[in-house]
Amino acid sequence: MLMLFVVGCSQKFYGPSGAPGAQGVSGVAGPAGSMGPAGPQGPAGQQGVAGVQGPAGAAGIQGPAGLPWTTFKDILFDSNNATIRTNEMVKVSEIADYAKQNPSVNVGLDGHTDPFGTDGYNQGLSERRVGVIRDALIQAGVAASRIHSGAFGESRPKCNDNTRECWQRDRRVEVLISSDVARK
Repeated sequence: MLMLFVVGCSQKFYGPSGAPGAQGVSGVAGPAGSMGPAGPQGPAGQQGVAGVQGPAGAAGIQGPAGLPWTTFKDILFDSNNATIRTNEMVKVSEIADYAKQNPSVNVGLDGHTDPFGTDGYNQGLSERRVGVIRDALIQAGVAASRIHSGAFGESRPKCNDNTRECWQRDRRVEVLISSDVARK
């Protein structure tokens, strides 16, 4: 006997179609897709207008007769040393030449150190550094009466980062120039 079964799904009736209903709730957003290549660079914008001038800076160090000092060049030293480096002698020569060609200027020398060592040791080291620069300028022909000096040890760092480059900038004699016209 042969039996044949036919299996099927029951058909659902939805009724007549009417007007569309309200929109359903949106689903969750999918993951972001990858970005494509950047487009070409756009045209440059219009040039801006300069702002108002800022306030004047702080007054500089006052030299003899209240004249302001201008920074000339810093002479750098090795750590724990007051010997002028060979490559720094060029600066000393340039300063001496400038002073000799401009007899109305005074030369200011301010000695400084890095933060290593005691306050007393660093004060003495900055004094020795100023002394060797002063002696070199006098030997090059600058009158001692035109050289003024100060020593500050580690109290006036040029930089506050804890790096070798920063400490190198602190191991210096700052050279300042001031006009002597008012003293005459």
